[in-house]
This record gives sequence, structure tokens and C-alpha cells, in this order.
Amino acid sequence: MLTSGLISPKVDYPPDIIIDITQNIMARYELGAIYRINGQNKDVYYARLLANDCYGVFAPLNGELNEDNFLQTPYRLFFACNSFAVKRRIWEKVVSPSDKTYTNRWKRPQHLANFGNFNMKLFLDQHKVYLQDGNLCKCESIEKFITLVRSGMFLLNFNTHEFIPNFLMRYYDDFPNSYIVNTVFINSGAIEYQKEQIQALRELGFEMGN
Repeated sequence: MLTSGLISPKVDYPPDIIIDITQNIMARYELGAIYRINGQNKDVYYARLLANDCYGVFAPLNGELNEDNFLQTPYRLFFACNSFAVKRRIWEKVVSPSDKTYTNRWKRPQHLANFGNFNMKLFLDQHKVYLQDGNLCKCESIEKFITLVRSGMFLLNFNTHEFIPNFLMRYYDDFPNSYIVNTVFINSGAIEYQKEQIQALRELGFEMGN
């Protein structure tokens, strides 16, 4: 008796070529690994995955792409974002951590300021910091908060990875000053808002005209 359609024969694949898709995806998401972020204008940035979906973006790297060189290269900025770009290979893993068992090594910095350039007065008045576990609390002093901000030790939060290449193109060079002194926000909005931002910059130690 003839039947319509094709019947696929059963094939028993050997165990060594069975692919666990979930395992493959999770292998890309590796604490302590370094990922390449392709920016705009063909710029390339490198970031290490730290705890709680925090990434430390390295300063320009001198030499080859290896763990020794990255260990000698400081972070320039920190941001938090979901893991979509890593798990979907939008950001390619270029270096795996040398010690995969030493997870404490890849914690966030002890304190990262909660700061944004779109309302600096508000963030200064609140002067809150993120702890290593991701919780937000009041900084012990406004002076310490300002020191963190001026040294670039604040956490930038992104809802999606798609905003990050443009952000890096605009602010990576001369960060954090390029981000803090943003004339787009300083010279826009109501007059009262502009005055507040200029005063906030003075509190942060920047010399501003009248």
C-alpha cells in the first residue's frame, strides 16, 4: 500500500555529537569572561562580565587579547544590562576566565555610585550607592559619593544592549568627564533646571561660568 508524503528514517546519532542547546547558550554566559562589543564607526570595546549582570568596560588595551594583558588594564566604566547580548552571541566571548572556580574574583566593585547626567542635582541630593550584591543604599558621605562620581565609579543602567554601542561612541573617550559635563542637558529645559545642573557641576568640582 502506497502512502503520500515522505517518512524520515530514524537515525541513532552517537552520543558524542548530541548538542545540548541550553548548555551551549550558558557556556557563552561565563562569569569573569571578556566579551567584544562592536561599536559604531568600527570601534571595538572589551568588557568583563562581573556578578549581577554588571560589566566592566576596559580602558584601551595594549598588546594581545589575553588574560594577562586584561589583568593589567583598568576598567574605564561600569554598566548593568541583561544577558541577551551574551547568550545570543551579539557580543562575542574572546577570553575565558583563567580560574573558573574563583568566582569571588569577579564581584562588582564594593561601591558604585547611583548617578546620571540628566538630573545631577537629584542624584547628588540622594547620594546613593550600589553595593556588591546590587542593593542600593545611602552613601556614608556626600564627599565619598562625589569622589566615586569623579573617578567614574558609578553604575550605568541599560534596559537593552542596543543603546550601548552609541553610548560608548559618545562618552568612552575622556570618560567620566565627557559624560558628566553634557551640554545637551545643561543647556536645555527650564531656566531653573539649568541653574540646578550648573550648581551640581560646581559641587562635583567643575569650574562653571555664571
